[in-house]
Amino acid sequence: MKLCCNFVLILLQTNLTLTKAYGQKYDYIGCFQWVRSPLFEIHDDVEDCAANCKFTNPFNNMIGLKNGRECHCVSGVSSAVASWRCNMFCKNFSCGGVEFYSVYKIQPRQEHDIYYCHVYPDKSETAIYSRNFDNLDSLEMCAHFCLEMNMTFFRKTIFHNKCDCFQEVNYGLFFRSGDESFRAELCSKSEAEICEYYFESLRDLPTIFSTRLFYEFQRGVSTFSHCKSINYEIEERCPEGCSEGWKGDSCRERDCTRNNGDCGDEMKCIESTVNGNKYVECVCPLGTVRNKWDLCEVFRENVALSQADFLNCLVYTCFICDPNNGLYNGYFMHNSSNQNTISVVFHSLYSIGYIRIYGRLCENEIDCSQLDKFVVKLGPSDDARNLPETCGYGPDKAIQAGNPMNVICKDFTYRSRLVVLLQSEEKIGTVNPIIAELEAYEVSCGVLNGRCEQRCTESKDGDAHVVSCSSWTDEQAVTNSFYGCYLKVSGDLHYNRAGLSYMQCKDACTLMSKSLAVMQAGFKCYCGSSLNIAGNIPVEDCKKGHYRSNLIFDDCDMQDYFCNKVNGTLNIITTTSKATKHDIYDTNSTETLETIVIINPSDELTDITSLQTQLYDSYNKYLVIASGVTPITFLFMLALLVRELKFKRVIPRRTSETSGRSATISSSKEGRSSRNSLSVNSTEAI
Repeated sequence: MKLCCNFVLILLQTNLTLTKAYGQKYDYIGCFQWVRSPLFEIHDDVEDCAANCKFTNPFNNMIGLKNGRECHCVSGVSSAVASWRCNMFCKNFSCGGVEFYSVYKIQPRQEHDIYYCHVYPDKSETAIYSRNFDNLDSLEMCAHFCLEMNMTFFRKTIFHNKCDCFQEVNYGLFFRSGDESFRAELCSKSEAEICEYYFESLRDLPTIFSTRLFYEFQRGVSTFSHCKSINYEIEERCPEGCSEGWKGDSCRERDCTRNNGDCGDEMKCIESTVNGNKYVECVCPLGTVRNKWDLCEVFRENVALSQADFLNCLVYTCFICDPNNGLYNGYFMHNSSNQNTISVVFHSLYSIGYIRIYGRLCENEIDCSQLDKFVVKLGPSDDARNLPETCGYGPDKAIQAGNPMNVICKDFTYRSRLVVLLQSEEKIGTVNPIIAELEAYEVSCGVLNGRCEQRCTESKDGDAHVVSCSSWTDEQAVTNSFYGCYLKVSGDLHYNRAGLSYMQCKDACTLMSKSLAVMQAGFKCYCGSSLNIAGNIPVEDCKKGHYRSNLIFDDCDMQDYFCNKVNGTLNIITTTSKATKHDIYDTNSTETLETIVIINPSDELTDITSLQTQLYDSYNKYLVIASGVTPITFLFMLALLVRELKFKRVIPRRTSETSGRSATISSSKEGRSSRNSLSVNSTEAI
């Protein structure tokens, strides 16, 4: 069987017959900081850009416009940000930003990311999620469903007519041939859509596709109905109502005023107006992006992408055989010279924060075990004999293709020009290592706090990001009557609930008998009575919702949907804001964080009764845990709290606003400076 790792060549060999032309409807998908695009042309019009990309490659499914005039023909996207970051316009359409791309779908997808098919169907994976394919419009919608469920793979079963999603690949004998054409069949309901896509000679074997590299859709409308009795299908109506965070007759629209729009604890639900239409988005805090696994991380470029490498291909010398071409489709990566290393040389010196390795498809566990406990080494030059620094080690058991193996480097200060993957001592001299992709990312305070015990500061040395560590100089303890914005908050912290407004957060803390509320990144609520804080920063940074910001308050003067300081509240400042600003930025001190305009998302206000019901349902378990009293005493205390809350809520100044949970973000036409911002598990934040 003749195999080829070149996905592009396979697509060129695809035999497709499409009979329908496509209309000029361009669906807005979102704003992204990274797109896969080989080159761009100058077009200051969405329609011209779409026409150009269709002419260049009839298979083009998406376009991305950047900087108001750059037209990119896009095959994949990553690093989603809020739509207001795409604040440049061309002929009244959103056309990206200085570092951001407005991405549009210009036609149904005509090529699909075929990963493999099992030669023996009994080796097929068990679906984690499954739904009737007849209820979907196309194979592309099956991909979107599985992507929404955060699954890596999808397939359409032939005999059961199901759309299946799963996360990991079973061992087995896989088929994929460069000589084999793909066959596409159009949908009976819409001849513009594809419903079948398979190897021409293997019609009866279910074909498996990968979700994360090439597919994306507008996330404000779900691919299924979120009824209270969920079945992952699309229903015309939900008799029992919608799950919390969803609305509409079919319960497919996110509702930012309830449960944070079901965006979870790491992202905030907002409403954005783009090209005159309203969209709902789950966005990561300012300074971070949503990656391909629906996680928030600080954006970094893959510095290994398309760099020089020392790897040779066994069968072909095509560029796709490089381990740093940006494709991780699981096909072979052989070393023909009996070396047990895979190396990538950077064009400059970088401080590497972490490495991602994608393995290949393995017929059995022995094949994959060649990468068990692999070692990643770093060197200061392109001399592979000089590798003084060990970045780290891979997992004890290597992961099958499709999902990455992450190695966080031990030393964030080491500057390297060479990264080398070696087999473990137990595996050296057996079989040569085989991988599909190697990615390298620079350091950030967003990954393990930059490996700093206390304060982490980011800066740039030329094109390279660097971090430095220092001690906190303004640590203090606070217990009550306090207001301020800080980088570090620790101590007696409870609750951890996303999507509340400032006043709802304060009410929650009051019900828990906690004197202080903490709002992290403008949307995540914590409560405490005794806190240790450090790293004073301007309150404006808390208002903008930067991911490292924490607003500590005991009361609010609500103005423009933000919790401002109440006169008489203690506010201890021990450092100058200018000296601290550079610490939370990741470029230079002359830049400022972007500003946003927050507008009330809807005319429907949450009344006091419904708000109290939501609060008590959510906080009841915390009251029981915190009080430790008898049931009768607890009910008596709860009644007193209800009465107290009612009296407090009628004071105009303390009227709750829901904009903290759902805000329409309107972008102005003024250019905003932007910055490269890596993963968000910072120990400086809460």
